[in-house]
Amino acid sequence: MLIGKIREYLLYIRSRASRGIIFSSTTLMATFVASRGVPPILPALMVTAASFLITMGIYISNDIADLEVDIYNQVNRPLAQGRVSKNDALLLSILFYLSGMIASYLINLLTSLICALGIILGIAYSFEPLTLKKRFIVKHIAVASGAFIASAAGGAAVNNLSSSILFAGFMCFLFGLASTIIFDLGDIMGDKISGRKTLPIVWGPDYTIRFAIALISAIIIASALGYMQIGFNIAFPILGSVACLSTIYVIYPLFNRWQDQIYCRRVRGKMILLYLALQLSFALGSL
Repeated sequence: MLIGKIREYLLYIRSRASRGIIFSSTTLMATFVASRGVPPILPALMVTAASFLITMGIYISNDIADLEVDIYNQVNRPLAQGRVSKNDALLLSILFYLSGMIASYLINLLTSLICALGIILGIAYSFEPLTLKKRFIVKHIAVASGAFIASAAGGAAVNNLSSSILFAGFMCFLFGLASTIIFDLGDIMGDKISGRKTLPIVWGPDYTIRFAIALISAIIIASALGYMQIGFNIAFPILGSVACLSTIYVIYPLFNRWQDQIYCRRVRGKMILLYLALQLSFALGSL
């Protein structure tokens, strides 16, 4: 029985690990930017772990709130497939929250407060009375704000919430905003049933894709500012622009293939990898 439970937990962790990696990579990147090089090892590792744990808790909580919609959208996750029970998912989410907050508190008070803000935003996103995910525009801003918070946590952990951290956090916010509206293209039918007003539903797929491309293009333009005014080296605008141009290349075919859910999910995976590449450009640009 115990071994079966452990297997369920590991199965669920694996299904959501990519989201944890996305936000924790943002936090780790921020420690490099704040330190202008290699950060103090222990605080960097602890805040990265805290970011991963809290992100996992938030996404598992959202899976619980989204269970009916995910079943309709045929989402390939253990909870939606009935392989993990709702109660087990809730327990796992609570354990992640507590572990993440303990890790952040052991670093310093400011880091723990920023992480607590992330948890509050995550709960407000998924559950009543706010249920931000059902509110037009606010849904996407809330998700993208998680990237900014993850960046701020990294800076706070090494005691340097500098302009470079705020700039990197805002760039991550823009990429996150572009990503979340593209990700919603594959969930249009389920979102309509649940009454959510997402950008693809309200604006239509074509305008949504154009807006996402505009956001990514803004990052390319801003990378020049980061190089000239904020102190990043030449690696950032070069590598960051390559990552962003590659993202636009990946997004563009959606104009004709947005109705293909399988293709939309492939685009999602590619965008995650390109976001990690953008994180690398920040880290190398800060050396």
